[in-house]
Amino acid sequence: MTRFLASIVAAALTAGVSAAERDFDPQKLKSARELLSATAVPHHELLDPSNQGMKWSLRNVADLGPILLAARGAVADLHVRNPSAVADAYGNGVMTNIEDTLKLFGEGALERGCVSHQSVTFDAVKPAAKDSSLQVKKIRIRTVFQHNAVIVFPKGSDWKQSGVVLDGWIRQKSDLDKMVYAFRKWVGFGDRPRLIDDDE
Repeated sequence: MTRFLASIVAAALTAGVSAAERDFDPQKLKSARELLSATAVPHHELLDPSNQGMKWSLRNVADLGPILLAARGAVADLHVRNPSAVADAYGNGVMTNIEDTLKLFGEGALERGCVSHQSVTFDAVKPAAKDSSLQVKKIRIRTVFQHNAVIVFPKGSDWKQSGVVLDGWIRQKSDLDKMVYAFRKWVGFGDRPRLIDDDE
């Protein structure tokens, strides 16, 4: 009975969707949905076709799985290479930036800053998105005290409506529930978000 209901739901979700959008590996979709269940982005929000929804297709969701795995691994590796007692204790990017700034006087660098997180995340997820239905871009908010992250969205869509942000800096964790956000919930009033060039 469960398979029957799942097939009805899948048929309803794919009604009016092109063959290319329906062409995905069901196992890849299952894996992606399991990963997504650990994030702050609910499946129903991604798949919601209304004006308030993010308008992702099932193929988009399936293609997100490898990107989430790559991002999680890159951030975890960054944290292993650059341990921080402050990040471990507070789980806060601002506190970690203060620690990193103090290290600058002792030949340190901002290894755990948002630009470092953005760079390693982008470098890891760009290849994972290469032949997918998704686009990966660097994003920056604010003009003073700028903040950088990575955004993923379906090709040809409005990234402000459909974007999923990968930001391991905020909470200094590689756990998906602490680094994956819907763009609309990540950005604040007056943040002035903008996409930036890959090499920036």
